Amino acid sequence: MENFIKEPTPEEAKKLIESINKEESLCIRIPYNVDAILAASLIIKYMESPSAISFSSSNCELEFSEKEGGKFVRFKNTEVFIGNSSFSSIIPITTEDILPILTGISSSVVLERRNFSDWELSIMRNSENLGITIEKNLKIPSYHDAPIFISLIESFDPYIPTVTGSRENAIALVNEIGIDELSKLTELNERALNTLIFKIVSLIMKINPKVTRDDIITDRIFYLNYDSLELAFSFIYFLDTIGSKILVDFALNQSIARILINKFREIIGKGFSIGQVTEDKKFFIVESNLKSPTLLQLILLQTQKVRKNKPIVIKNDNKLLTSRYFINTEKEGLIEIEG
Repeated sequence: MENFIKEPTPEEAKKLIESINKEESLCIRIPYNVDAILAASLIIKYMESPSAISFSSSNCELEFSEKEGGKFVRFKNTEVFIGNSSFSSIIPITTEDILPILTGISSSVVLERRNFSDWELSIMRNSENLGITIEKNLKIPSYHDAPIFISLIESFDPYIPTVTGSRENAIALVNEIGIDELSKLTELNERALNTLIFKIVSLIMKINPKVTRDDIITDRIFYLNYDSLELAFSFIYFLDTIGSKILVDFALNQSIARILINKFREIIGKGFSIGQVTEDKKFFIVESNLKSPTLLQLILLQTQKVRKNKPIVIKNDNKLLTSRYFINTEKEGLIEIEG
């Protein structure tokens, strides 16, 4: 318990990472999530000797771990507590690695349903000269770049009842307040923006009566025309459906981000449904055509229909599907399980 009452020291973990001898081979043991995979991939990217990522080996020199009290980074015999800050936030930031680092940070924030830590915000404020911008605005993805209705369809957190996942209802909501469906949020006047926020809050109140305007206005992080929130949602989806290789590829070549975001928009923009949720001894089984158990959990946690400590399984076309994020397996991508 002693570790859990210490002040987090992510700056010490950053120094620890920087001290790793770049000429020696390295094994990194990590949890199976977007943040850890991207952080480990960026470390290996600059190793001169063969190195590896492991999700299970107990003999790795470097380990990222998540415990009840927060996150830890261990290199050989030195362990550093970083609190709730992401693993990606302790990786030295360069223009070549900005997108993977922002994606790792934002995915950690999204999945843990928390605000950016002071350390994470300081990293991003110190990187504004590299092209990062910080805004206070609506917590819906890509409002600079995409039509509002696409941003609303992609709003996994906050989940907007009847609108998230529904192309028809998202367009209807936009039209109801007199906005052209192809308009972007940044093009709205103050009256239209306030009306949109009021309607979003009113819809969310159906599942969370305590929600306020302040709950859906937050720090938003952008790099050039990339939104860190949309990056997080996209790569959570592709980790579920493709596996860790796509994240390693992204860490090595951040230019693939636009291709993947466009593919994500194409998939989610068609809409998706969430049906009955049932619980058995091992899983929550969700009838849905959204092929991401992790994004489904993110939505259903807000409706209080599931608990975070129990895996999500999708029931689709009479198949039961989950991902490695939820179960201990060597398989990746969507995994079919027995009913």
